[in-house]
Amino acid sequence: MRMSRLSALIVPLVLVLAPAAYADCNGGLGRGWASGKGNGQFEMRMGESSCVIDYPAFIDDANGTRTFATELALTRAPANGKIGVSPQGIVYMPSAGFAGQDKFCIRNTTPEVRGKTLSGCVTVTVR
Repeated sequence: MRMSRLSALIVPLVLVLAPAAYADCNGGLGRGWASGKGNGQFEMRMGESSCVIDYPAFIDDANGTRTFATELALTRAPANGKIGVSPQGIVYMPSAGFAGQDKFCIRNTTPEVRGKTLSGCVTVTVR
């Protein structure tokens, strides 16, 4: 799998190159990404170092295929953590000691689906 290309970021992203043990997090990206209104919701435990969130995907119902949009631009940074990228997905890393809700927004593309974007926001609740 090709690594994500980072572009036009508001804040620096952390590129996660080495395999890492990611925290268990539950949730989903939800709907609305093609219309720019994606609304993902995830939960993770306080004290876990990170949570991997799947990349949004373009879905072709006629062919039964999904093309992951692995190139991303951060359009709103999380207030209480950092965002990174890995081959497995978007990595949210909360600040030490943080508990509560944090939100970030992204715009994703892929060269395989030209001229289209997937965008929205993800709320991560750290309990």
